[in-house]
Amino acid sequence: MGNRDLDRRRAPHDPELGALHRAYADRLLRELSESVSLADRVRQWLDHAPLDAAGPADACRGLHLSPRTLRRALQEEGTSWRALLDGARHRRARRLLETTDLPLDRMAPLVGLSGATALVRAFTRWEGVTPGTYRREAKRPTRR
Repeated sequence: MGNRDLDRRRAPHDPELGALHRAYADRLLRELSESVSLADRVRQWLDHAPLDAAGPADACRGLHLSPRTLRRALQEEGTSWRALLDGARHRRARRLLETTDLPLDRMAPLVGLSGATALVRAFTRWEGVTPGTYRREAKRPTRR
């Protein structure tokens, strides 16, 4: 490609246009930060975290927050670390049941639970059916 682009003349600096672009970028950043709640940011973090060892301190480091700020902000949003972690475990268990044939004792640590029995109890609480029933239903072909 060469150095043609480096040899091009630069556009003259326009302070008014620069200020306009800056104001627009600031507005977009403000809207973006307002539209994503801290609970949503924690959910996104949890969706990629190893749930067997995930704690609020890990999330704080990953999201660049203090533990006190995390706790207070989640409380203001009407949720808690424990509720978000439970939701992440539920989502991951459903995804694993739908997409893999892993036995429950191997799936439980991936969901952050101590064993197959804990997974069956938690999943039945979440879905109202056992993991085995959910897996069979999820793998059943849909009729049109």
